[in-house]
Amino acid sequence: MNNFLLFIKKLGVLLLLLAPVLVFVHSFESQKNTVDLSLISICIFTILSILLFLMLHRSVKSPNRQLFISYTMLNTLVRMVLSITLLVTYKKVSHPSDASFIIPFLVIYVIFTIFETKFMLQIANQKP
Repeated sequence: MNNFLLFIKKLGVLLLLLAPVLVFVHSFESQKNTVDLSLISICIFTILSILLFLMLHRSVKSPNRQLFISYTMLNTLVRMVLSITLLVTYKKVSHPSDASFIIPFLVIYVIFTIFETKFMLQIANQKP
């Protein structure tokens, strides 16, 4: 469970570092109305990161060597489907005037992707 606590600490640091970046992004007039999309995105990617960590950490102990790759591919699929669903739903509900609402979402997506890649590599190195 020490690995999980370390992961949660790193996730907390990520969220603290992400906050000023999003404050800056939302300081632009075109992004002032997209704070709700950013908060929803952060919640979704935080939950997915925690679930991915738990699944990958469990896969390291499994005799099935393909489990790690399967979980990674499943995570990629779920992230893409949820991302597209979120953006399409936001566009239909909020009726943004242009596509600039995607900018804060992409910032969050890229930062969480880098974070997940880093911890996935660390977990993969634990696999015997």
